[in-house]
Amino acid sequence: MSTKSVCVRILREIPAGAVLTYAVLLIVIVGQVVVASSRVICYYTNWSQTRANEYSYQLEDIPGHLCTHVAYSFLGVDAATSELVSLKPEFDVAQDGFGRFRDLKQRFPNLKLIVSVGGWTHGGENFSQMASSRDSRLKFVASVVTFMERYRLDGFEIVWLWPGAPERGGRPQDKDNFYYLVDELKQASQRTARPWEVSIQVPIDRARLTVGYQQEWLCQAADYVHLAGYDLRGPWTGQVDVHSILKRRLLDVDYFYTFNIADGVESWLSKGCTADQIVLGLPVYARTYTLQHPTNTRPGSKASGPGEMGAITNDPGLWAYFELCEKLNQTGWTQEWDKTAASPYAYRGDQWVGFENELSLEEKSRWATAKGLAGVYVYTLDLDDYRGKCGQTYPLLNSLSKIMQNNTDAEEEFSFAIFRQ
Repeated sequence: MSTKSVCVRILREIPAGAVLTYAVLLIVIVGQVVVASSRVICYYTNWSQTRANEYSYQLEDIPGHLCTHVAYSFLGVDAATSELVSLKPEFDVAQDGFGRFRDLKQRFPNLKLIVSVGGWTHGGENFSQMASSRDSRLKFVASVVTFMERYRLDGFEIVWLWPGAPERGGRPQDKDNFYYLVDELKQASQRTARPWEVSIQVPIDRARLTVGYQQEWLCQAADYVHLAGYDLRGPWTGQVDVHSILKRRLLDVDYFYTFNIADGVESWLSKGCTADQIVLGLPVYARTYTLQHPTNTRPGSKASGPGEMGAITNDPGLWAYFELCEKLNQTGWTQEWDKTAASPYAYRGDQWVGFENELSLEEKSRWATAKGLAGVYVYTLDLDDYRGKCGQTYPLLNSLSKIMQNNTDAEEEFSFAIFRQ
């Protein structure tokens, strides 16, 4: 039952003389839901500033007015000391990246700032080693507290990819140790004068969840669960497909049967997380493929490998949206829509690309809102069309931000309409 339905039902059943008192209490509750449901977390990557010329993406480029939170990605775990460490000291420290990040609040006073530790390149081995004993975990936690207090940040996110995965340096004990780490971070935060949120980024892949995540316990320990709703498919599968899939399709069988956003969210809800704990991650980049047979273009068709690399990102199998939109403005591309996945795709010759646009992000964000989720996170700022090469700057982020703000406005209107019931 929705928040609106519950509130209206309660108000209809209480005595007339007590309606005003209950209405005020309910507005406070609704107000808390609004704050949670309106999250738009934007990820800043500290390597994007190394791009040449106008494509260098600096902290000062961050459009704080379009985000409720910004996450600084990534810090790491020092293997020797088990402490929090910079992965790019030449930027984080030498160019005062951390300080400049903190200073975003001078321009955007209401912006919340998160620091993320881990990521794909960092791997899981250092996490596994650090989390393996209480002493090493507490060393890490102490270093986090020092960092958070120094820069007066609002949130700390763990992006351990993935606990328990042997190919990523993991071990079976990671499943319990990850929970202990999150719980100890949360306890440490609560003991500080200025507590900060603890969040975890988690996969949709149920095989990963089974091996590395005590979901019931994590739902109790973490403030927020950031669910990665992207890279659900890619060139590594040997088949062309969109990579942010909303719901299960007929072609999704065996391993991929539950590998979609809706099933991923349900997995965490069924383990005890509340909807307003979950933030859905959405991409602003495309996954590219080379078709094995150029006449077979439906999702699931065979791919011979990644598509052509983008001129700026230079990453096999990936185009930033600013690269994609310029490609699609060229002649010869055919665009299609996967209705169940709520994602577009396009092809020309032997090149195939699955991507997101304003329409797909609108549909996914409206679905997230209808489910009562805490909001969305955007991965990553430097992959949207931030220089406006195809028109408006940040077209995808603007679309998401507008939708989430409209949803917030609708909830606010309801909170006042309670008095008219």
